[in-house]
Amino acid sequence: MFCTNCGNEINDGALFCTKCGNKIVNNNDNNDNNNNNVNITQGSVIFARQKQAIYGVAVPIKVYLDGVEVASLKNGAEIKVPASIGKHRVAFNLWSGNGQYDIEVTNEHPNIKVSFKLCFGLLQSEPTITSIENV
Repeated sequence: MFCTNCGNEINDGALFCTKCGNKIVNNNDNNDNNNNNVNITQGSVIFARQKQAIYGVAVPIKVYLDGVEVASLKNGAEIKVPASIGKHRVAFNLWSGNGQYDIEVTNEHPNIKVSFKLCFGLLQSEPTITSIENV
């Protein structure tokens, strides 16, 4: 399957393009939604990896929203991803450690920014959310 916005190849069942963040609409799902008059309010989540000047932070960190990979962010990079109103699971994947967090996009605050950085430990390093703010 390919993104209708940028042409990037995406996995079947993906909700968003991992390259441009475009929402993927399955034609069968779209017809069902039109018949039921479902109205889903959209918001967005900006994932921002904080810039760090420490050896080893050049490795990209994979970012997942509700189990779907939405980005692979290098040091200091950020990406805006569409997200529906509601609770979401954010997960990070790095060769030395993983992290999972719950976030919520609300009608009052439909656009949020999730900042994270690589935290170093004695045995392993893992991505950690440092702040969640309304934008």
